[in-house]
Amino acid sequence: MITIQSNIDVVAVRLIGKMEQIKQPDNLLRTIAENMRGELKFRIHTEGKNASNQEIGKYKNAYLKLRQRKYNRTADSKVVLSLTGQMENDFVVIPVAGGYGLGFNNPFNAKKAAWNENKFGKSAKIYALSEKEKSKVKLIIDEYINKIIA
Repeated sequence: MITIQSNIDVVAVRLIGKMEQIKQPDNLLRTIAENMRGELKFRIHTEGKNASNQEIGKYKNAYLKLRQRKYNRTADSKVVLSLTGQMENDFVVIPVAGGYGLGFNNPFNAKKAAWNENKFGKSAKIYALSEKEKSKVKLIIDEYINKIIA
């Protein structure tokens, strides 16, 4: 007679515990939001690009001269949604129903972002995720799940 020993009960309990971790996505959602905050902040406030990876717009000459004279900004006419740095520094991870999102603590900065979205976001949204950023979200999710089930 052949005797078989198994640890399936131990393995099953361990897997159930790991699946419970996946069902509680708070850490994952916060990690995604924090990563996307950095990605969007760089794309919007440094590169001056919208979610389609195109330039947000061009500054008019009069405004460009004001930016240079009063705020010591460059002569680059590319819109980067950064003048004093206040709005970009206020772009933060915020708790929302069911997880986390990105937004502004200061309502005035939220209004400025909405105004810029309305003015420059006609062809493509500014504060939406780009395809590249969506791919990074998928990678973060894959890494999170693989780390749990490993």
